[in-house]
Amino acid sequence: MKIKELIQYIQSANINFMIGSGASRPYLATLGSIETWLTQLADDRKSEKAEYAVIEASIYKAFYETVIKPNHLISDLDVNYTETKNNYKTFLAAWNGIMNKRNSRIHNKQVNLFTTNVDLMFEHSSTGMGIELNDGFQGSVEQLYDESNFMKSVNKTSLHFQYVSEIPVFNLMKVHGSINWGQTGNTGIKNNILWYWYIEEAIKAIPSDKFIDIHHILPDGTQKEKTYDELVVEARALAIADTTIYDDFLKYYKSLIIVNPTKHKFEETVMDFHFYELMRMYANALEKENALMFAAGFSFADEHIASITKRAADVNPTLQIIVFAFNDVEEDSFKKRLGLTPACVNNNITILTPSKFKQDNPEDEYKVLVDTITYFDMKTISNVFNYIEKHIYG
Repeated sequence: MKIKELIQYIQSANINFMIGSGASRPYLATLGSIETWLTQLADDRKSEKAEYAVIEASIYKAFYETVIKPNHLISDLDVNYTETKNNYKTFLAAWNGIMNKRNSRIHNKQVNLFTTNVDLMFEHSSTGMGIELNDGFQGSVEQLYDESNFMKSVNKTSLHFQYVSEIPVFNLMKVHGSINWGQTGNTGIKNNILWYWYIEEAIKAIPSDKFIDIHHILPDGTQKEKTYDELVVEARALAIADTTIYDDFLKYYKSLIIVNPTKHKFEETVMDFHFYELMRMYANALEKENALMFAAGFSFADEHIASITKRAADVNPTLQIIVFAFNDVEEDSFKKRLGLTPACVNNNITILTPSKFKQDNPEDEYKVLVDTITYFDMKTISNVFNYIEKHIYG
């Protein structure tokens, strides 16, 4: 796809994103084999064998320490955090500029950021930028969550002449929940700023040798994931007689309002009001006329979201879906997960690989940009949109 063609789409579309865990690299880990392990464990856990309690606690502890806990222990001295935060800032600044400059007078200035990430990278990155990030919460002393907040637009009135103009708003819709969501009442959600405290205390109460490591440490210092069978063998070797030592940790971890990474996740959560409502909003956004959806750092391995996306592409010929593949090899997996064949109904899903993007944009004016592209990670994707922001016409 040519950059000029990309700009044409952006000029007149309702803008949506699906952001996955790859966007929060290198600061936060991706799932790896955790979903596969937990899916297998969900079946094995039906037995009361002690080793399965050890595996469950160890996997959730690893997920907590690599994806969840770093959102509490943030530091600008951490080079990985700084890089990830800057990538998000570049992305937000570029799209704030694009929405202000583009020609469309028909569409509003809202950008829908759908994400399966439960982290707080968008919230941390947007702080101090002067942009409008709508995370669904409203209130001062006690912030409460309500999906209806995403229906609002924001206008700004000039001081002297009372001119009114709409300003860009980023609707952050976390379809898998968020680590700072806390339950209030039967179905309500509040902003829980101490989401980590009870989990931390529960982990400290368990001796570290009562957990198993989910990785092998190789001679060069790198890590390699263990197989599920290896986890079972090591957990069995611990011979833990009293698995109640994990009870508090698992109780507090599972009190987080997030969809845990398992193939059975939607059997447990799709009827829950908030998750159902957010997925409905995702489907509705893709069914709008002239909708444009970018996928970044997202693999579409989530079958539920892949199914909704493919169905929307089939029923809405005005929808354009552009998927940034991290590398060229991933193209085939995207085609398989999204059911892309020569017989596709509307042919409106484009997989952008680094090599194809370079081939489609050989002009000298793009050389500085395309020469930096080896992978489509969040840094590179943000740089593409930053380039577009500088060249889109108003």
